[in-house]
Amino acid sequence: GKKLMAQAAPHLIPVELELGGKDPMIVFADAHLGRAAAGAAWGAFTNSGQSCTSVERLYVERSAYEPFKRELMRQVERLRHGRDYGHMTVPFQAGIIHKQLEAARAQGATLLSGQSWDGKSAEIPPTVVEGARQDSALVQEETFGPVLPIIPFDTEAEAIAWSNDSAYGLSASVWSRDLARATRVARAIQTGNVSINNVMLTEGNHALPFGGTKQSGFGRYKGEFGLYSFANLKSILIDANSAKIEANWYPYTQEKLGLFSRMMDGLFGRGLLRLIRFAISGVKLESLSNRLGR
Repeated sequence: GKKLMAQAAPHLIPVELELGGKDPMIVFADAHLGRAAAGAAWGAFTNSGQSCTSVERLYVERSAYEPFKRELMRQVERLRHGRDYGHMTVPFQAGIIHKQLEAARAQGATLLSGQSWDGKSAEIPPTVVEGARQDSALVQEETFGPVLPIIPFDTEAEAIAWSNDSAYGLSASVWSRDLARATRVARAIQTGNVSINNVMLTEGNHALPFGGTKQSGFGRYKGEFGLYSFANLKSILIDANSAKIEANWYPYTQEKLGLFSRMMDGLFGRGLLRLIRFAISGVKLESLSNRLGR
């Protein structure tokens, strides 16, 4: 994206950049855990994780972490290659995924699934990782593959801070029965799109503006607002073609300055008389401007 922007710059060609993502999913304890786990499995592993808004980081409130993890693993164990997911599209991505996984394991992370992968094949099974560090490449860098680190959090503030602790900001999801809290968290996450109690919906909704923040790019497309990204807007203002001379036009005089100052005092002053002073000064200023301008 940066290279394309550099090529466009000499020609002043506008660009819309929708780039990578490291999308977080935040699950609070009061969420419907079965639905949230099913959403996490689909959001992370559909298309083998090769979607710009795939779930790439999963933060679960600690009090619900174990039951959620059990349900998530039940969902993952049901997935079948060729039916629910396929191969990596490009061979080099398998190398990136292998490098991230090995680095995470060296830092103490463990694989809850996907242990059968040889680190080379383009057929990567859905891989859930537990114990990945927040500063690890697996949590910080885009994976773009069927890998899901799952991390417990203790407070709402912690979940927000960890979600924002990323160079990316494309999409996110928040899961909670408390819609006021979910909305509050959604507003606090630094990202271009948020789904509440669902996942990856903003990517496919043609009515919503879509795009990212930070290293995920800038600009928006889709939706009514997105149409303006592909248009050159022109503003036209039409006056009545009267003989009136505007008060701010030449000539400038001390008398005009005095009237304008009194008009501003009336506009921003206090008391009922200020409006009368404002109106009187305005009428006098307009009359003076038309006399002086002819």
